[in-house]
Amino acid sequence: MAPGRMLRVSGFLAGRSLIRGNRGVTAMTVAVLLLIYVDLLFVPSLIQGAVDKINSQVTDTLTSTLQIMPTHGSHDIGDVSAYLSQIRSTKGVAATTATYRVGSEISHADESNVWTVDAIDPSSYGQVFRTPFNLAEGRYLAAADTASIFLGIQIAGMGNQSLRSYATSLKTVHTGDQVTVTLVNGQNETLQVQGIFNDQFLLADQKAYVTQQWASQVLPAMRDRATTIFVKSDGTVPIDTLVSKLEPLRGDVSYHTSAELVGPINDEVDTFNLINDILRTITLFVALITVFIVTYVDLVNRRRQIGIERAIGISPTAVILSYMYKAVVYACLGVGLGAVLFLAVAGPFVERHPFLFPFGPAALGIRASEMWRDALILVVVAAISACIPAWRSVRIRILDAIWST
Repeated sequence: MAPGRMLRVSGFLAGRSLIRGNRGVTAMTVAVLLLIYVDLLFVPSLIQGAVDKINSQVTDTLTSTLQIMPTHGSHDIGDVSAYLSQIRSTKGVAATTATYRVGSEISHADESNVWTVDAIDPSSYGQVFRTPFNLAEGRYLAAADTASIFLGIQIAGMGNQSLRSYATSLKTVHTGDQVTVTLVNGQNETLQVQGIFNDQFLLADQKAYVTQQWASQVLPAMRDRATTIFVKSDGTVPIDTLVSKLEPLRGDVSYHTSAELVGPINDEVDTFNLINDILRTITLFVALITVFIVTYVDLVNRRRQIGIERAIGISPTAVILSYMYKAVVYACLGVGLGAVLFLAVAGPFVERHPFLFPFGPAALGIRASEMWRDALILVVVAAISACIPAWRSVRIRILDAIWST
């Protein structure tokens, strides 16, 4: 049989089988493939949403796009005001801010622990990070605030025993309370809690901030100096290009992207991706078994018909292709309906009611490329799983098939 004619014959057989077949079986098969496709999309999209949330939390509360640090052998960066002006005038920079490490221990009543205390410029810091807007209590720092401190919720505790670090926090600190900060020179200073923030990100919520104006009074040596400079990109240039533009400005600093600074977080992301791959493999295996069983049962019921088709000259290949066509139609219907359900129902619903992870609420990270890839994979898996029982069926002798022996 010529290839073109064989394709037409197999298409005709598949069409007649779909039209005259059991509609309940067809509907259930499509429904199962629909659910499998949604499952293929949902879990990876949820994991992608979680990864996107982690990445945004890291850049919005902890590292920004780029960190500039002193080179080895140097403790801080000098002449910061002029340097910040140069950075802000560089193409690709949206905002920048400088911080200075001024303290390492905070205590209140009988509770104390080691946490980072940084001196910041409240105005520029708010342009780079979201932390000032994530208030749990009180208010953010003003530039003129003195003897005031802005605490992360994992430090303050606020009497919330459900916090992950409550056991090592100050337990019951609220706005208006006073805490003692041990400065880097060993000096102790009593500060009033001006506000408490909740970034919903453990590493960020274990930080505390004071104003640079106050810090320069108690630590005059830090004036116009910084231990870290954070740069927020405007997204118009790649990060490597931005670094190459900034490098000629100074030679006594080093540049670090957010990806370089969050090794443990990247390990979490890799774990998510591994779980994603495992679940996708299991789901595709379920799809393969489903189509295999449906095709096998159909072949058992149509064994005599297949024997007659072969007796009148229809080639075994055409019969196999007809069942592969049916499986592809089932898969395409399942994919189409599943995509509509996923985009029109699941996506908007999770957007309104996000999943709550320890690092904050996460919606579905829907990617069109992932949807197309999963659709193609599901169609191929369906075709292969239909091919196997069909190939085994046409190997039976024609007379045995006709007499169903």
